[in-house]
Amino acid sequence: MIIKENLDEIQNYLSDSSNLKGFCQKVYIPENVDELIDCIKELYQNDVPYTISGAGTGLVGGRVPFDGVVVSTEKLNRILEINEEEQYVVVEAGVVRSDLDSFLESKCFFLPPNPTETSSFIGGNIACNSSGSRTFKYGTMRDYVLALDIVLPDGEKVSLERNNKSLVVNCNYILEIKPSRVVEFKMPEVIYPNTTKNTAGYYLHRGMHTLDLFIGSEGTLGTITQAKIKILPKPSNVLGLIIFFDDLPKAFDFLDLTRKLSRKSFNGNNQTNDHLISARLIEFFDKNSLMLNFEDYPQIPKGSVCAFWIEQEYEQNQEEQVVSAWLEHIAQFTPFTDQTWVAIEDSKHREFAEFRHKIPVKVFEMLSQSQFQKIGSDVATNDAVFRNYYFKLLRSLENSGLGYFIWGHFGNSHLHLNIIPRNEQENQLAEKIFDEHIAEAIMLGGTYSAEHGTGKLKRKYFQMMFGSEIVQKMKEIKLKFDPKNLLNRGVLFF
Repeated sequence: MIIKENLDEIQNYLSDSSNLKGFCQKVYIPENVDELIDCIKELYQNDVPYTISGAGTGLVGGRVPFDGVVVSTEKLNRILEINEEEQYVVVEAGVVRSDLDSFLESKCFFLPPNPTETSSFIGGNIACNSSGSRTFKYGTMRDYVLALDIVLPDGEKVSLERNNKSLVVNCNYILEIKPSRVVEFKMPEVIYPNTTKNTAGYYLHRGMHTLDLFIGSEGTLGTITQAKIKILPKPSNVLGLIIFFDDLPKAFDFLDLTRKLSRKSFNGNNQTNDHLISARLIEFFDKNSLMLNFEDYPQIPKGSVCAFWIEQEYEQNQEEQVVSAWLEHIAQFTPFTDQTWVAIEDSKHREFAEFRHKIPVKVFEMLSQSQFQKIGSDVATNDAVFRNYYFKLLRSLENSGLGYFIWGHFGNSHLHLNIIPRNEQENQLAEKIFDEHIAEAIMLGGTYSAEHGTGKLKRKYFQMMFGSEIVQKMKEIKLKFDPKNLLNRGVLFF
C-alpha cells in the first residue's frame, strides 16, 4: 500500500478535468485488490469518508474530494485475460483505455463504444456508463459489460455475472447480490429521457439485471475492481471522411438523411443502393471549433461553417462503390465535396482522430488559464427536436457575444457546448445561458448528462430532470448499500 500525505504529492488527486478543486487528508494507493479491500474495510469501520479516484479525466468533479481520504485504483492496471473464441477480455479497473485499445488491436479486436478520452480508466468508463463516437452504431459500455467484481462500501467483495439469471430483479424488487447479501427496496417509477444516450441517475427498470444498477452509478454503490467486457473482431476495412459545409441548414439535412440511411442499414431494412451509406460514427465540429485547428490544418476550406467526421465499415470488394456512394451523397449538401478528406489507411484514421482530439484539448488549455470553472454541457435530445434545439441555442450564443465552441456526437443528437468567459460579467451571462440551455433540453424530454455523469457539479440539474421525490428515492437506494454515506460522498446527491 502506498500512502501519500504531503500536499505536493496529493495535488494531482484534488481536481479533475472540470477545473474543480478539492481537499483531503491523505491518498491511499492499493497495489492489489486485497489491499483495496483491507483499506476500505478499515475506513468504513472508522467512519472515514473516502473518494475513489480513477484517472482524473472526468468533467463533473466526481473524483474531487471535499473530506476524508482518496483511494486510487491506478495500480489495479492489469489485463488479465483475453478469450478470442468467446470474444471477451478481463481487465482490472485501473487499465488505461489507450493501453487496452493497443492490446486489443494487436489481437485484431476492438472495444466497440470507443469512450472518447483515451487516458481514462476502464473502471471509470463503466462507473459512468461511458460512450463515445461509435455509440451511434454500437451502443454504450453497458451493452458490453458481461461481469464485474465490486467491493461494496463496507469492504465486502461481490462478483456479478450477466448470465446469472438469479441476479435479475424480481417482482418484489429484491437485489440478491449474493446469498449473504440481499438488498430490498421498492422500485421507483422513473421517467427517463427520450434519448439514445443518458447517464443521469441510477438505471432502474423492472426486470433489470443487478449488474446494471452498478453500471452508470458513478461509483456511489461500490468500487469496481475487475470487469469482463465483450469485444468484437476489428473490421478489416474502415472508410473515414471529414466533410465541410458552407451552409448550416444543409449540414443538418445531411445529418438527418445520413442517420436515417445508416439506421436502415443496421436493421437490414435498406435494400436499395442507399444501403452503402452506413456510418458507424457521425461527429460534428462547429465553425469556432474548426478555427481552433485552422493553424495546424490550413487545408480546411475557407468559408466552412461546420464539418462532420464520418466512419463506415465495409467489405474490401465494396471499397470503390462505398466511396463513390458517399461522394454522391455528400454532393447533395455542400460545394466542398472535392475537398472532403478521405481516410482508408490506419495512419490516416489516426490523423482524423487527432484532429478531433485537438479541439477539446485546446479548449481545456484555455480553461486552465482561466480563473473560472469549466462551463461545458453534455446535452442530448431526441432526434426529432434536435435541429430546432440547436438553432435556438445558436441564436442565444450569437446574441450574447460570448466566445463558444460546439462539437459532439450528432449521430446521437448529443452536443458539447463550451464557453470560456473572460471576466465575471461574462461568467454570469455564460452561466445564465448554460442553465437555459439545459432546462430547454430537459423540457424537450432530453438529458443534461448524455455521457459524462452528474458528479458534484451537475447535481442541481439532476434535481431539475427527475424531481426531488425521485432523487430522494435514488438516494435511499444509495443508503441501502452505504448507510453511513461514506463512499463518494457528494456525488449525485447533496
